[in-house]
Amino acid sequence: MTEGSVEFVEPHELDQLIGQETVTVIDVREADEFATGHIETAINIPTSNFDIPALIDLTDENDTDLVFVCAVGQRSFGAANAVLPHVDCKVINLKGGIQSWTRGGFDLESGK
Repeated sequence: MTEGSVEFVEPHELDQLIGQETVTVIDVREADEFATGHIETAINIPTSNFDIPALIDLTDENDTDLVFVCAVGQRSFGAANAVLPHVDCKVINLKGGIQSWTRGGFDLESGK
């Protein structure tokens, strides 16, 4: 399992990682928040229904690193720390969350 700590990325770095298809983006906001706008490739796993075994399976099946996002980066940081001891991949948090993503000029996809 992973030793160390959660890493952080800026929006432009996350955009590059998504383009390289090396990460899975996990949006931990509630479904109604997710529906108002999310990063195109993101999977919604809200903190209220957080499923660590599903995330372990996801990383095992897809050989991918995990990037956690939320509105401003707090909930996602907590989720990332909860998952870190259980997975054998990089665990990353988007600095400033969705707010920093949009401030950086990146688009959100609406709907589920």
